[in-house]
Amino acid sequence: MPTNDYTDSAIRLATTSDIVALVAIENASFPGDRLDRRRFRYLLTQANSVTVVDVDGAAVRGYILLLLRTGWRGARVYSLATHPAHLGCGVAARLLTAAEHWAAAHDCMEVRLEVRTDNTASLALFRQRGYVAFGRHAAYYHDGMDALRLRRILGL
Repeated sequence: MPTNDYTDSAIRLATTSDIVALVAIENASFPGDRLDRRRFRYLLTQANSVTVVDVDGAAVRGYILLLLRTGWRGARVYSLATHPAHLGCGVAARLLTAAEHWAAAHDCMEVRLEVRTDNTASLALFRQRGYVAFGRHAAYYHDGMDALRLRRILGL
Protein backbone atom coordinates (compact mmCIF):
# COMPACT_ATOMS: atom_id res chain seq x y z
CA MET A 1 0.00 0.00 0.00
CA PRO A 2 1.48 3.37 -1.01
CA THR A 3 2.15 5.92 1.62
CA ASN A 4 1.32 9.60 1.32
CA ASP A 5 3.99 10.52 3.88
CA TYR A 6 6.46 12.46 1.77
CA THR A 7 8.05 14.43 4.60
CA ASP A 8 11.43 12.84 3.84
CA SER A 9 10.97 12.99 0.07
CA ALA A 10 13.37 15.00 -2.06
CA ILE A 11 13.69 15.88 -5.71
CA ARG A 12 17.22 15.85 -7.12
CA LEU A 13 19.19 15.20 -10.29
CA ALA A 14 19.93 11.54 -10.92
CA THR A 15 23.46 10.18 -10.80
CA THR A 16 25.03 6.99 -12.07
CA SER A 17 24.55 5.49 -8.60
CA ASP A 18 20.79 5.57 -9.34
CA ILE A 19 21.01 3.38 -12.45
CA VAL A 20 20.01 0.11 -10.72
CA ALA A 21 16.92 1.77 -9.24
CA LEU A 22 16.05 3.49 -12.55
CA VAL A 23 16.21 0.17 -14.43
CA ALA A 24 14.07 -1.51 -11.76
CA ILE A 25 11.42 1.23 -12.06
CA GLU A 26 11.57 1.03 -15.86
CA ASN A 27 11.12 -2.76 -15.83
CA ALA A 28 8.26 -2.59 -13.35
CA SER A 29 6.51 0.21 -15.24
CA PHE A 30 6.67 -0.70 -18.93
CA PRO A 31 5.96 -3.99 -20.72
CA GLY A 32 8.14 -3.03 -23.70
CA ASP A 33 10.37 -0.30 -25.14
CA ARG A 34 12.32 -0.17 -21.88
CA LEU A 35 15.53 1.65 -21.15
CA ASP A 36 18.33 -0.64 -19.99
CA ARG A 37 21.37 -0.05 -17.79
CA ARG A 38 23.63 0.86 -20.72
CA ARG A 39 21.12 3.41 -22.09
CA PHE A 40 20.61 5.03 -18.68
CA ARG A 41 24.39 5.31 -18.24
CA TYR A 42 24.68 7.01 -21.63
CA LEU A 43 21.78 9.37 -20.89
CA LEU A 44 23.24 10.32 -17.51
CA THR A 45 26.84 10.80 -18.62
CA GLN A 46 27.00 11.71 -22.30
CA ALA A 47 23.64 12.70 -23.78
CA ASN A 48 22.19 16.18 -23.87
CA SER A 49 19.65 15.25 -21.24
CA VAL A 50 18.69 15.61 -17.60
CA THR A 51 17.12 13.04 -15.31
CA VAL A 52 15.33 14.08 -12.13
CA VAL A 53 14.43 11.60 -9.39
CA ASP A 54 12.04 11.63 -6.44
CA VAL A 55 13.75 9.93 -3.50
CA ASP A 56 12.99 8.99 0.07
CA GLY A 57 16.36 8.42 1.68
CA ALA A 58 18.08 6.00 -0.68
CA ALA A 59 14.85 4.75 -2.29
CA VAL A 60 14.09 6.16 -5.74
CA ARG A 61 10.30 6.49 -6.12
CA GLY A 62 10.26 7.71 -9.70
CA TYR A 63 12.07 9.61 -12.40
CA ILE A 64 11.56 11.94 -15.33
CA LEU A 65 14.02 12.14 -18.20
CA LEU A 66 14.24 15.23 -20.40
CA LEU A 67 16.00 15.31 -23.75
CA LEU A 68 17.40 18.60 -24.97
CA ARG A 69 18.44 19.62 -28.48
CA THR A 70 20.96 22.27 -29.41
CA GLY A 71 19.27 25.16 -31.18
CA TRP A 72 15.80 24.41 -29.81
CA ARG A 73 14.54 26.20 -26.72
CA GLY A 74 12.47 23.30 -25.54
CA ALA A 75 12.69 20.04 -23.65
CA ARG A 76 11.17 16.68 -24.49
CA VAL A 77 9.96 14.34 -21.77
CA TYR A 78 11.49 11.11 -22.99
CA SER A 79 10.32 9.02 -20.05
CA LEU A 80 8.37 9.48 -16.83
CA ALA A 81 7.85 6.55 -14.48
CA THR A 82 6.80 5.98 -10.88
CA HIS A 83 7.62 2.82 -8.98
CA PRO A 84 4.37 0.80 -8.74
CA ALA A 85 4.47 0.97 -4.92
CA HIS A 86 4.07 4.76 -5.14
CA LEU A 87 1.46 5.13 -7.89
CA GLY A 88 -1.32 7.57 -7.04
CA CYS A 89 0.76 9.41 -4.45
CA GLY A 90 1.72 12.45 -6.55
CA VAL A 91 5.24 11.34 -7.49
CA ALA A 92 4.71 11.91 -11.23
CA ALA A 93 3.16 15.33 -10.63
CA ARG A 94 6.10 16.35 -8.41
CA LEU A 95 8.59 15.15 -11.01
CA LEU A 96 6.78 16.91 -13.84
CA THR A 97 6.73 20.17 -11.88
CA ALA A 98 10.43 19.84 -11.08
CA ALA A 99 11.27 19.13 -14.72
CA GLU A 100 9.25 22.12 -15.91
CA HIS A 101 11.04 24.36 -13.38
CA TRP A 102 14.42 22.99 -14.49
CA ALA A 103 13.53 23.57 -18.15
CA ALA A 104 12.33 27.14 -17.52
CA ALA A 105 15.47 27.93 -15.49
CA HIS A 106 17.55 26.72 -18.46
CA ASP A 107 15.78 28.99 -20.98
CA CYS A 108 13.42 26.40 -22.43
CA MET A 109 10.22 27.87 -23.80
CA GLU A 110 8.20 24.66 -23.96
CA VAL A 111 8.02 21.03 -22.89
CA ARG A 112 6.83 18.34 -25.27
CA LEU A 113 6.06 14.66 -24.86
CA GLU A 114 4.29 11.64 -26.29
CA VAL A 115 1.79 9.62 -24.31
CA ARG A 116 -0.16 6.46 -25.09
CA THR A 117 -3.69 7.29 -26.15
CA ASP A 118 -4.99 4.71 -23.67
CA ASN A 119 -3.03 6.04 -20.68
CA THR A 120 -5.88 7.93 -19.04
CA ALA A 121 -4.04 8.67 -15.78
CA SER A 122 -1.08 10.28 -17.55
CA LEU A 123 -3.33 12.15 -19.98
CA ALA A 124 -5.29 13.57 -17.03
CA LEU A 125 -2.07 14.67 -15.30
CA PHE A 126 -0.71 16.38 -18.40
CA ARG A 127 -3.98 18.08 -19.27
CA GLN A 128 -4.35 19.28 -15.68
CA ARG A 129 -0.85 20.81 -15.99
CA GLY A 130 -1.84 22.70 -19.15
CA TYR A 131 -0.51 20.40 -21.87
CA VAL A 132 -2.39 20.52 -25.15
CA ALA A 133 -2.41 18.09 -28.06
CA PHE A 134 -0.64 19.13 -31.24
CA GLY A 135 -0.27 15.86 -33.10
CA ARG A 136 -0.41 12.10 -33.09
CA HIS A 137 1.96 9.25 -33.99
CA ALA A 138 0.24 6.15 -35.37
CA ALA A 139 1.46 2.78 -34.05
CA TYR A 140 4.15 4.53 -31.98
CA TYR A 141 4.51 1.95 -29.20
CA HIS A 142 5.80 -1.64 -29.31
CA ASP A 143 2.26 -3.03 -29.25
CA GLY A 144 0.97 -0.76 -32.03
CA MET A 145 -0.76 1.77 -29.74
CA ASP A 146 -0.87 5.36 -31.00
CA ALA A 147 0.80 8.22 -29.17
CA LEU A 148 -0.71 11.62 -28.61
CA ARG A 149 1.81 14.47 -28.88
CA LEU A 150 1.38 17.10 -26.17
CA ARG A 151 3.14 20.33 -25.31
CA ARG A 152 3.05 23.06 -22.74
CA ILE A 153 4.39 26.55 -23.29
CA LEU A 154 6.30 27.46 -20.15
CA GLY A 155 5.52 30.65 -18.29
CA LEU A 156 1.78 30.44 -18.90
